[in-house]
Amino acid sequence: MDNIVRCMSFKQLKAAVAKLEATAGITEETKIFLDTGWDSLQEVSPESIEVKKARYFEVQDPVSKEYFGGFALSEKAEKVKATGVEETVIVIENLY
Repeated sequence: MDNIVRCMSFKQLKAAVAKLEATAGITEETKIFLDTGWDSLQEVSPESIEVKKARYFEVQDPVSKEYFGGFALSEKAEKVKATGVEETVIVIENLY
């Protein structure tokens, strides 16, 4: 059974922002963090959001033999043997 990657679209992001704007306590100065599952939240710097090119790839788990999909930046696509068509994506860099 293939595991399907769910990815937020720009339309969904705009809807989420609209919902946040209607939330009490949210102001223009409200900070944005990324929850990576560790003990602390990671800051999202204003320069971290960029438009880039990416391609879809799949990797097989050696134990379960299940396939898992994901996306890689186009410049790293060959390394992960990406087979998907290059597409424009919005990327939030979290490089720490």
